[in-house]
Amino acid sequence: MIDNVVLIVTGTLHERDVQELLEKCHPLGMFDSIASLAVAQNMRELYRLVLVDTPLAPYFSECITSEDLDDMNIEIMRNTLYKAYLEDFYKFCKKLGGATAEIMTDLLAFEADKRAVNITINSIGTELTRDDRKKLYSNFGLLYPYGHEELAVCEDVDQVSFFTEFHFNFGRIIFFPCLYSFKGPSTVR
Repeated sequence: MIDNVVLIVTGTLHERDVQELLEKCHPLGMFDSIASLAVAQNMRELYRLVLVDTPLAPYFSECITSEDLDDMNIEIMRNTLYKAYLEDFYKFCKKLGGATAEIMTDLLAFEADKRAVNITINSIGTELTRDDRKKLYSNFGLLYPYGHEELAVCEDVDQVSFFTEFHFNFGRIIFFPCLYSFKGPSTVR
C-alpha cells in the first residue's frame, strides 16, 4: 500500500497518466479510494487527498507535510512511512502476545534491521546527514539503538559490510543470501 501511494505521488509529481499509474500498482496494495489520488492536480491537493481518503492518513499526518512532496524527498517519505508502519505493527503484535508476538516481533525486528542497512547503503554519497539517516531507522530491532549509531556513521559500502558481519552475522544474510539456500528436507534411512 505504501509503495502504491508513493507511485501515485511520484507519478503526479511527473504528470504521468492516471490509468498508467493505476496499472502499475501492486494488487495487494490496492484500496477503494486509490483512484481518487490520481486525479490530484498538484502536490498540495494530493497531500490533502492522502490525508482524507487513504488508510495511510495517520502516517502522513504525523510524518510528512505537503512541502515534503517533491522529487528529492520521495524516498525519505517512503522510508518515513515504512518506519511508522513497522513501529505500529510491532507494537500491535507485542500487544497481542502469545505465539503471534513471539514470531512476528522477531520477523519485524529483522525487517527493521534490514531497512536500516538498506537506508544506510542507499544514502551513502547523498546529502542525507547522519542525523537524517537515524531518523529513518525504526526504534526497535536487534541493531537498535547502538547498532544504529554505528550504521549512521558508515561512509561506504565496505564499512556497512564490516558492520553487518560484526553484528550477528547479519551481513551473511544481506550480502550473501545464496549461503542460506534451502537444501530440502532431510531423510532418515
